[in-house]
Amino acid sequence: MFTKLRIKNFKAWGEQLWDPGIELAPVTLLLGTNSSGKTSLLQVPLLLGQTFGSTDRSLDLNLGGQKGDLLDLGGYEDVIHGHDGSLDMGFGLSIKDQEPGSKRPSVFTYTVQYRRAGTIPVVAELEYREAASIYAASRQSKGGYRLQAPGYEPEVIGGRPVARRTFQPERSLTLSADALAELGEAGSRVQDLALATTRQVLERVAYLGPLRESPERSYLWGRQTPGSLGPRGQRAVHALLASANSRKKCRDEQEGGRGWLVERVSEWLKRIGVADGLELERQGRSRYFEVVLTTRAQRANIVDVGFGVSQVLPMIVLAYFVPRGTVIIAEQPEIHLHPSAQVGLAELMVEVARERQVQFIVETHSEHLFRRLQFLIADGKTRPEDCRMYFAEPGDDGRAELRPLEVDPYGRIANWPDRFFGDAVGETERQMRAMVRRMKAQQSGGRRG
Repeated sequence: MFTKLRIKNFKAWGEQLWDPGIELAPVTLLLGTNSSGKTSLLQVPLLLGQTFGSTDRSLDLNLGGQKGDLLDLGGYEDVIHGHDGSLDMGFGLSIKDQEPGSKRPSVFTYTVQYRRAGTIPVVAELEYREAASIYAASRQSKGGYRLQAPGYEPEVIGGRPVARRTFQPERSLTLSADALAELGEAGSRVQDLALATTRQVLERVAYLGPLRESPERSYLWGRQTPGSLGPRGQRAVHALLASANSRKKCRDEQEGGRGWLVERVSEWLKRIGVADGLELERQGRSRYFEVVLTTRAQRANIVDVGFGVSQVLPMIVLAYFVPRGTVIIAEQPEIHLHPSAQVGLAELMVEVARERQVQFIVETHSEHLFRRLQFLIADGKTRPEDCRMYFAEPGDDGRAELRPLEVDPYGRIANWPDRFFGDAVGETERQMRAMVRRMKAQQSGGRRG
């Protein structure tokens, strides 16, 4: 789980969120106007994960552009704030990690900063902080890296601690083999922290983008369980087929097993009001399957029902497909949904976060989803500290601004932003004025006649 995110000089964000950071909760909503920097916040763990997973160990930051990359952000001057290549850029994540077999989670902070060297970004500083212990590698003026760790006393040459190019960090994640050997016992702890960061950022983050795959009349399935649903949710049906045909028996009060995922998804489709159930039907003896939805005793192929069903399906599947402890990053999960169905997404996130310890970091424009979260807080189904909400907006100086919404135990917002969801009051006032103006005009015309 991520408990805090930090960002410096990345796209619309300057340095205002570097020191305080952004507190994250089991459910975190990012609201605000278009082009206000919300997506850039979501891209931080995705960009780091893309870098950690690179096969090029010498690459400091993988901004994308190759086949298989999730993000393609261009060059350093495309992503640095104000396109000012002289600035340093930085990211940070505070992580609560439950190591396999451990009784207590470890809590630590990972930060990395970059500066431009020629035309490419290089690590200026990599740091792991655990309680009062700091493990770091800092780039010096001649390109060497100086190390810091508890109990480590560096060699001093010419009155300065030694800095070597061979200590350069790898993939913004860990120290080089030479640096780890130099640190001795502290180097082992750096490896442990790097492994925990990899586990959380690379293996426990699932992303669902704002554009979903269109539904198909039939799906070819090769009897494989997908490793992920994909950024467009394109393998959601394959995950359902794997569940329906699993050899593992479904046991009470245990996750997984034959049909478990299909049952959870069917339940939520009914709860949010878009279908009464979902079935998977094989076409003869082929490898093709249909997704059939039932609604008020009527059965129809997913292609023949409202488009919103196919668009929300990946979000529901993802909530139960991912392992416990996963972080789901989603953009506009409410897309193409009727307002009455959008409120169900709030209930889905709150319940899954509580029952499966899945964290949701979501960008949304849905007033209905937001309002239902307020109700769930007021109703005691969740707490303000378990459901953080932020409002992003462009500032006058070109920097994005992020306002934490202050929510009390009854779901009330103390610092309601101007035109939070448009100008509903103003639109009503303008409608009334137009109505009065036309009625007067009609009355005047009638008298003249």
